[in-house]
Amino acid sequence: MHRAAVTLLALPAVLVAAGAATAAGGSSIAAAPVVRPGVEASGNTASDSTADGSIGSELSPGCWNDVEYWRLRLAAGDVVSIKGTAASPSWHFGIGIFPAGTTDRSLSKAVAFTSTFPKHNPIRYTAHAAGTYPLAIGPTCYNSSDGPYTFTVTVQHKPAA
Repeated sequence: MHRAAVTLLALPAVLVAAGAATAAGGSSIAAAPVVRPGVEASGNTASDSTADGSIGSELSPGCWNDVEYWRLRLAAGDVVSIKGTAASPSWHFGIGIFPAGTTDRSLSKAVAFTSTFPKHNPIRYTAHAAGTYPLAIGPTCYNSSDGPYTFTVTVQHKPAA
């Protein structure tokens, strides 16, 4: 009996861990999961719930067909490095890093720093302010295809003065 009780108590923890390993991005900034630096995250724009890719300001250079959102908490001066890949059949994915504090409501006026997933070199970005930075990830408007992707964010904190 004692062994069964321990097994039943451990089961929810295993299920939670399994759920974290298969996490997908959110279809809105409010519903977006928080990225954990150093931990690979993944999604699939062909099967996950996605948002319309026509987001951001006309000044944003990004353009997506579908998009999944993630959130990244940063301190001012943090240097971010993002490595990612889109797996077959997906290709030509882009990532947009929106300013700290951008919400679903303010997204249409926001200007993102954007780049395509790197083949050899990571995307690098320095946080200008402390806060939560929304990330938009998905196939770009330029001859791309939906499907699975993975990415890993590393953060180098600014040394204390």
